[in-house]
Amino acid sequence: MPIPHYGVWACHPTGYVAQTNDDDPKSPHIHLKFTDDSSGKECEAAINVKSTGKETRLVFWLSRNFSHPITEQLSQLELGFHLARSIHANSNNNNRQHYPQSRREKATLMGLDFVRTEGLVNIECGKVLPHDIPGPDNDILDEMNPILTAAIDQNATAYIFGSSYGSGIHDVHMNQGSLPRYPNGVYEDGAVLFRFDDGHWEAVFLAFASQRLPTDDYGEAEPDSRSLASILGE
Repeated sequence: MPIPHYGVWACHPTGYVAQTNDDDPKSPHIHLKFTDDSSGKECEAAINVKSTGKETRLVFWLSRNFSHPITEQLSQLELGFHLARSIHANSNNNNRQHYPQSRREKATLMGLDFVRTEGLVNIECGKVLPHDIPGPDNDILDEMNPILTAAIDQNATAYIFGSSYGSGIHDVHMNQGSLPRYPNGVYEDGAVLFRFDDGHWEAVFLAFASQRLPTDDYGEAEPDSRSLASILGE
């Protein structure tokens, strides 16, 4: 099942709240506040930092000097939410959900795929990290705080890929290779990219350590797939 209303929100981050285990022991998030100048109201990106499954850790890829051809296309976007195109194999399976014609007509930007978008993410360089544990530089929050703080302080433009829901966006993580009951798709992965005034870009890519690769043309785990934790030797 594809990710509903998948696309990218071009915006300016204004602040964030990073939930600890004390705030929400089961499903804490980073709540990134942002504006896009279109409605005058503040919106929110709900970024997962812990899985609700038995394997609670996430995989984290961070680039403080991100370079990829997609940045040129993103920099041309006006502020606001933009639907993204995704690729799905043709199927006669009536259980598959397909996008309406109106979405295909409006969507011009290609979605992200950690595996299929060449040069986007080096899977083998991921770090498997817990959400919130004592000590410095050892968990997801420690990794995320500096990049979010810099983006806000320097008024960077953010490009948040995920599933929009009115005044917010979620599923800001890899959206393939999940076990049944979770939506999967290809070219529908979530991420956060930042464009700074000095011209450099920074990028955050997240996935659940339990998600599996390789995936088929619908983003479902192949029979011989392995969890990201296993692939990364964790």
